[in-house]
Amino acid sequence: MEISNEIRSRIIEAANQLYQESGSDRFPTVDQVRRAAKADMNTTSMVMKEWRRQQTAAPAAVAVAIPERVQEAMSAALATLWSEAQELANESLAAAKQAWEAERADTDAMRVELAQAFEQQADELDDTRQKLAEAQDAAQVAGEKQQQLAQELAGVTSRLHEIEAREQAGQQRIEELRAELAEEKTEAQQQVQQYRQELEAIRAKMEQQAEQHRAELAALQEQRDTTAQELATVQARSVAQQEAAANRQKDLQAQADKLAAGLEKAQQTAAAAREQVAGLTGKLEVMESQNKELVAALKAQPKAAAPRNRTPAAKKDAAE
Repeated sequence: MEISNEIRSRIIEAANQLYQESGSDRFPTVDQVRRAAKADMNTTSMVMKEWRRQQTAAPAAVAVAIPERVQEAMSAALATLWSEAQELANESLAAAKQAWEAERADTDAMRVELAQAFEQQADELDDTRQKLAEAQDAAQVAGEKQQQLAQELAGVTSRLHEIEAREQAGQQRIEELRAELAEEKTEAQQQVQQYRQELEAIRAKMEQQAEQHRAELAALQEQRDTTAQELATVQARSVAQQEAAANRQKDLQAQADKLAAGLEKAQQTAAAAREQVAGLTGKLEVMESQNKELVAALKAQPKAAAPRNRTPAAKKDAAE
């Protein structure tokens, strides 16, 4: 498997940084390096294996000079030299074996770390899959809820259109009621004006009749005074004329009583006219109060239906 230089450098850099952070006491695990370098597990394990081999393979200087004891043994015997050489070879073999044991222990440790890392990664993958499934379920629920909200919004929009249509119809009805109220108000004002004119005419007629009766009464009183003077003159002239004057006085007294009765009747007629005027004034005030209450009721209840096409006679009866 070929590994790019960029990924290899990133893994080695992450391993060196983690190794330095631990104080060079222990090697970082493959999973730690994988997370820090953001690489896959296989690539990280291969590069970490090379990195650990480089860390454990300490450089050793190759001896080029003959050891001092070999030089000393040369003078003794070749057998001794061979023995010493064999001993050195055994020591090298022991060192190589020790290095191999260390490398094998490191490999076993790395294998354990890889197994643990793979298990952890598998757990993370399962967790991620579970979260993905939950997210998909949540997305499905959100989609269903969004669809439900869209349906509810459509219903609310439809109801809003119905309310707007009702409001428009109600506004139109209010305008119609206002027009009817204005028409009825105009008719009521015309009736009030007519009642006022009739009241003024009745009042003027009553005053004219009262003035006429007062003038007649004054004429009768003046005539009675004149007659009394004439009667006194006639009584002074003749007893016969006195009797005639007495009869005349009776006639005048009867006329005066008749005129007084007519005056009293005229006064009663004037009182009745004043009562009629007061009644008409009360009816006028009642009509004005009813008109005000009708206006207030229409303003307070704009949707209430008002009676239409009422005749002036029916309105007058309702006012009474």
